[in-house]
Amino acid sequence: MASTKRNAREATERIGSAHVPSLAFIELSSISRGLYLTDLILKKAPVKVIASQPVSSGKHAILYTGDVASVDESHREALAFAEGTVVKEIFIPGVHEQLAPFLDSLWTQNHIQVRPSDAVGIVESQTLAGAILAADRALKAATVALCKMRLGQGIGGKAYFVLSGRLEEVEAALEAARTILEDTESLCRVDLVARPSDEALAHF
Repeated sequence: MASTKRNAREATERIGSAHVPSLAFIELSSISRGLYLTDLILKKAPVKVIASQPVSSGKHAILYTGDVASVDESHREALAFAEGTVVKEIFIPGVHEQLAPFLDSLWTQNHIQVRPSDAVGIVESQTLAGAILAADRALKAATVALCKMRLGQGIGGKAYFVLSGRLEEVEAALEAARTILEDTESLCRVDLVARPSDEALAHF
C-alpha cells in the first residue's frame, strides 16, 4: 500500500506539465462499477490511473491522467459503460500545474501554509469532482496559491480547498470557483477571510 501511494504521488507531480497535460476524474455511486471502469479505462488508451478507490459515503473515485487524446478516449469509454452510476465527472485538457501536488489528498492530508499578509478563501463543494474543477478554474482566473485541499475522506464525501493571495485576487478566484460549482450543481459554500489569524489557520 505504501508503495502504491508513493508511486501515485510521484505521478501527480507530472500533472500539468507538457508530458501530462490532461486529467479526468469520475465520482461514482458504485464501488463495484468503479473497479470495473478502472480496468476499462486502462485497456482503452495509454493513460495512468493515479487513484481508484472508495471514498466517504460509499462512493468510488477514479483519477487518471495522460495526453489529451488518450485521456479523452478513456473518459468517453468509461462514461459509456458507467450504467447510471456517475455522480459527477470532469475532463480537464489543460490542467493547472499548481493543482497537481494537492490531488494526493484523496489518500493523505496536507497542511496549510499562508503568508502573514495574505487573504484566504475557502471553497466547499458537495462533490469531489466539483472541487477539483473549481480549484483549476480559480487558479487560472487569478494570481492565487492553492494551499490546502481535502477530497472526500472523513468529511461525508464532500470536498474543500483553501486559496491565499492578495485580497482582490482571492475575491476573483472565489468568484470563478463559485460560478463553476453553481454550473455543476456542487456548490456548498464559499467564504473569504480578509485577515486570518495565525491561530485560526492552524485549524484550517
